[in-house]
Amino acid sequence: MVGLRVQTKLFIAIAVNIVLFIGVILFVIKPYFVEKSIEQDRAMTHDQIESVSEVFGNHRLMLERILVDWSVWTDAYDFVQNQNEAFIENNMGEETLENLGVGAMIFLDRDRNVVYSEFTQFYELDREEDKEIFTNDLIRYVNSSGIKQSAVYGTDFGPVVFMSHPIVKSDGTGESGGTLVLIQKIGPDFMAAMSAQAKTILSISPLSHQQLTVDLDNQFARVSLPLQSVYQDANWELNFSVKRMYYTNTQTMLETGMLGLLVLGLGLLLTLFWSVNQIVTKRLMGIVNELKWITKERNSRLRIQLHPNQQDEIEEMAISMNEVLDALQQTQKESLTRAFRDSLTRLPNRLAVEEMFVSSPDTTRSIGVMGIDFDNFRRINDQFGQRTGDAMLTFFASRLMFYKEDGFVARIGADEFIFIHPEWTTEELMIIANQLVKDLREWGLKQGMNHLTLSIGIDELTGPTHHSYEVMMARLDVVLHEAKASGKDQILSYHEIEDGSHYLQALEMERDLRHALRHDEFELYYQPIVSPQPFQVRGVEALIRWHHPQKGFVSPGVFIPVAEQLGLISDVGRWVLVRAITEIQEYAERFDLFLSINVSKRQIVDDSFLEALEETLAKTGFPPHRLHVEITESEVGGNVYELQQFIQALKAIGVKISLDDFGVGTSSLSYLQSLCLDVVKIDQNFVKGIPENKFDRALLEGLYQTFQTLGLEIITEGVERPEQLAFVLEYSGSLIQGYHYSKPIPVDQLNLYLRKTVMTQI
Repeated sequence: MVGLRVQTKLFIAIAVNIVLFIGVILFVIKPYFVEKSIEQDRAMTHDQIESVSEVFGNHRLMLERILVDWSVWTDAYDFVQNQNEAFIENNMGEETLENLGVGAMIFLDRDRNVVYSEFTQFYELDREEDKEIFTNDLIRYVNSSGIKQSAVYGTDFGPVVFMSHPIVKSDGTGESGGTLVLIQKIGPDFMAAMSAQAKTILSISPLSHQQLTVDLDNQFARVSLPLQSVYQDANWELNFSVKRMYYTNTQTMLETGMLGLLVLGLGLLLTLFWSVNQIVTKRLMGIVNELKWITKERNSRLRIQLHPNQQDEIEEMAISMNEVLDALQQTQKESLTRAFRDSLTRLPNRLAVEEMFVSSPDTTRSIGVMGIDFDNFRRINDQFGQRTGDAMLTFFASRLMFYKEDGFVARIGADEFIFIHPEWTTEELMIIANQLVKDLREWGLKQGMNHLTLSIGIDELTGPTHHSYEVMMARLDVVLHEAKASGKDQILSYHEIEDGSHYLQALEMERDLRHALRHDEFELYYQPIVSPQPFQVRGVEALIRWHHPQKGFVSPGVFIPVAEQLGLISDVGRWVLVRAITEIQEYAERFDLFLSINVSKRQIVDDSFLEALEETLAKTGFPPHRLHVEITESEVGGNVYELQQFIQALKAIGVKISLDDFGVGTSSLSYLQSLCLDVVKIDQNFVKGIPENKFDRALLEGLYQTFQTLGLEIITEGVERPEQLAFVLEYSGSLIQGYHYSKPIPVDQLNLYLRKTVMTQI
């Protein structure tokens, strides 16, 4: 809930808790109660099924007792044997059947012939013919084996309970004399009576389920009970419904309860939100708004408004915040004091000097400035101890305060002080400077320290353009640097060294170099490298040139060493690499040329060249094998391992390695061989005396033989005259780079030169 207001977070938190509470009810409590109600309804349904089965079972038992009473009877036995004609008259009649509660009674002899049948008001069997048809239809169900039966059969007049039993003597002896059949009509009256006993509404239908089936809906459990579970044979089933009272009651209760909980939850949510908003959030937001106002005004005296009549935790928090603001105000005062004042001398510090210049209005008057630097202060601390050094600084600070009058003094470094006085001239500051030197020397003699000296730089700032902290410090740095460089113990003014300061010149050169890099003042010239026989331009070397907007042409011999010293050579080298590959790529492919560029020792050390090379090759698609990287021999004598690693990285890329200016350094041939070079460029100093100088001739001839034996490609630099070219051609197959063929030329002239040489070859 990052970024939300407290009110929103509180509302969400309360809502989430209410939702969780309702979720627990929905997914835990509700299923529990529903399951319990289902179990109770299931038990009630089971009880009802048992009750219905018991009712029909009791009815079957009652009929069976009646059947046994009449069939196990000697009088009935004699009757079906035609030996007791008075049996019917004495025992049978409609009243008998009504008293027994049966619908029909049929006596059969051993051959299953009807001996006698008696019916009550049984369906529409008023005619004798119908009774006979009905009787014959039922007789076919009588089991021929003579065993007793209980069943429910369907007839044209509906289902009936069919029961039969062999007729035997009262003592059970002898064979069966016939069969007694009892019929019970299953009609509306019968079902009504059974429903009353079972206490549920029953219906009967042809069998559609082979087993007990209970179908559930939201209100009832609908039961189909096959009568086979009660009678021996039955193709009918009982149907009844049991109201799911517990389930429906539970559902109604839960729905009502959930609705009530929802309404209650919403009401609770709104009530809690309003209450917390009034009691907590609104007051907290008031404190927040006051804090924002205090922050905006940046007035350390402002405080949060208190409400004494509300003594609670929020009011205590407001009081604590005011106490924090009080402490911060006090800390701010102390911090400002420490920030703008030196803890040892109690003089203002560098920040105070800067603040003074920022707060002072622009003015046309001059300002006298004097920078003071102790010579060899570290040695004094090491030799005499830090306490003595601190005592010296404290003494010197007191002398500055003595001389400052309406001026301003500060300690701006460990051993550096500044003295500023409006409208004082250089001559007046010179007097104070000499007096300070004298005071320090006298104090040192008292402490047993001889030759305590100061380097002092004096400047006079005139005009608003010089009235800034940055300008003042830059000019003081220059004059103090010159004082130190002149052997220390010097008092110099800026005007004395303004025109001849090497430090100023170096600063100016650094500024101009950075400006040249930013504004693209550099330019690349290319000197062809040719193969004389047959004549062919094989490659070009990229050489940087600088045309200064004011100073004109600046020699690489002047600005390259300065760039090395100032750490700018890596930036210059990156510019050369990118510009050379971009300008020469088209010519390299069209005229089959290689490109040779120089790399400095600093570029090798800081890995800037490798990073720039891989990035440029990837962007331009320049073939690595067309690139020669030149390492100057004078820079080889450093870290051999570091140089070998650099060369291996270049070879892994596919770049060739060339040793430039061979002969000006002191490297041995075995040392050079360990670098795995591809090309050696012989310095022009070997060629100047050719062919007149015999020593140069012999030395150069030996170098050619050695390099050819080592399998190195050779480039001879500085070939300017035909006789020099003739000597080189006589003793080697070296490539030539020199004014005899071309001086370094801009890229547009190189294009004309290459086209001209190609036309000459054709």
